[in-house]
Amino acid sequence: MKSLSKVIKGTVLNKTPVPYAPSWASKWTFGRSQASGDMTQQMRAMGGVGTLFSIVNRTSNATAQVDWKLYTKSVSGEDEDRTEVTRHLALQIWESPNPFFTRQLLVETSQQHVDLTGESYWLVSRLTKNGPPSELWPIRPDRIVPIPDAEEFLSGYNYLAPDGELIKLELNEVIALKMPNPLDVYRGMGPVQSVMTDLDSTKYSAEWNRNFFLNSAEPGGVIELD
Repeated sequence: MKSLSKVIKGTVLNKTPVPYAPSWASKWTFGRSQASGDMTQQMRAMGGVGTLFSIVNRTSNATAQVDWKLYTKSVSGEDEDRTEVTRHLALQIWESPNPFFTRQLLVETSQQHVDLTGESYWLVSRLTKNGPPSELWPIRPDRIVPIPDAEEFLSGYNYLAPDGELIKLELNEVIALKMPNPLDVYRGMGPVQSVMTDLDSTKYSAEWNRNFFLNSAEPGGVIELD
């Protein structure tokens, strides 16, 4: 057991006073994890269960329709004393994240990911390494894996491209939006995780009923007895 003095000393040496990950975690974090496979199933469930599609479509669409604005903080702290900012680089990127995504599409895609998996990630593109952000791109949460670090807490991310290429992303290249997971500070937890069994039951029941009527309830073979 560590003494309090050692823990306090750790705040000077490390970015976290106690380890949030084992010392070997960063060496053995690859492109996918068990959570990645689960997230793929959770996102696929939206296209397989009509009720889930209706709910997620409604919440993500409503979030995307919000009239987002930028304000400077007021001295009084009151909302009515704020000053709206109408010209800013952040507003330009927010309204036009990249050449192929509108603000509405970026927000709706991100909210879908949060609702289905509890996580959403944006890739921050820059014209120069240390320059200001120039574009935002949504990333599928099942393709990105945080790289835990016992001393730094988080050292970056691994992104698994569709062709299998593993790409290392730095901390300043990724914006992570998460619903907190009580068991894992590195991953999120969304509402779909808690009802996946029910969603699978609904989907498989519908498929069984469909197949039952497709063959007119006829048995697939003939049993003969002597």
